[in-house]
Amino acid sequence: MRNSDGTFAEGNTGRKAGSLNRATKDIRDAFTLLIENNIDTLQEDLNGLEPKERVKLLLDMAQFVVPKLRSIDLQSDIEETITIDFNESVGWNKTDEEN
Repeated sequence: MRNSDGTFAEGNTGRKAGSLNRATKDIRDAFTLLIENNIDTLQEDLNGLEPKERVKLLLDMAQFVVPKLRSIDLQSDIEETITIDFNESVGWNKTDEEN
């Protein structure tokens, strides 16, 4: 519970960052159970769709299962160039391949 100034009352720290509230968790659990109980029917329905419709539906449904990724723009004042040679780090050299 919060005080009138918006701070938490003594002894109450609220939910941990990123944790779901009870209602959200219950809804997600119910949705998961609905999908699990109807997986055969869903697969049949997916098989009946055109490929373009199937991909669109799968992408739409994925947002409920896979968290959306956000792009991050990194900026730096460092002007040093770093070069990484993956072939060298895994030991792939032309001389090794030729032997």
